[in-house]
Amino acid sequence: MKKGIITGCSRGIGFATVDLLTDNDNIKVIGTSTSGNCSIVKSNFDCFQLNLSESNSINEFVNVIGNTKIDFLLNNAGVLLENSDESVINLEHLRQTFNVNLFGTIELTEKLIPNFNKNGQIVNVTSDWGSFSEKNFDEFQPHYKMSKSALNMYTKLLAKRLENKNIIVSSFDPGWTQTDMGGNDATRKPMAVANDIKNLLQSVSESGNFWHQGKIREW
Repeated sequence: MKKGIITGCSRGIGFATVDLLTDNDNIKVIGTSTSGNCSIVKSNFDCFQLNLSESNSINEFVNVIGNTKIDFLLNNAGVLLENSDESVINLEHLRQTFNVNLFGTIELTEKLIPNFNKNGQIVNVTSDWGSFSEKNFDEFQPHYKMSKSALNMYTKLLAKRLENKNIIVSSFDPGWTQTDMGGNDATRKPMAVANDIKNLLQSVSESGNFWHQGKIREW
């Protein structure tokens, strides 16, 4: 049985990915949400409380996991705090965003590295907004964009560091998706993104890349 962790599973992409992966009885998923709740009820799924902005919460979750061996970690949880037309830096929003999207995600990942089985995978859900090659770039929502750009760099650095440990590290760009963050006008459905993630977990063999809809994209 494959076993993995998915953060931010109470809604959106995380919810859809848990729902899809746990249709397979040979996959066990440990999910997290800030409330510790998720409406999915399956024998091969458990949900725990995790607030990535608090080190104490991260430590409590890692203690719950203990020595449990895992095959994948999907760092999906994230926040977007600013409005769609905001471009001025708000230092409080910047700190809050980085605490979840970057610092908390990195802290959790680093503490879980010893739990990985051989040929494990770490997937960091980032964004086209975290890409320097994005052609439709604009000035708005800077805190989110900076956090995702930094997370992409973490992917590159971690992939290099773990290349001799048989752990594949990837960034994943889901595209504009119909979630609380993306809104109802978005072009992609969460389940379509979940299928992309499923395929990535099943097929990727090269570490240190940025993926979008089954293809390697530019950073």
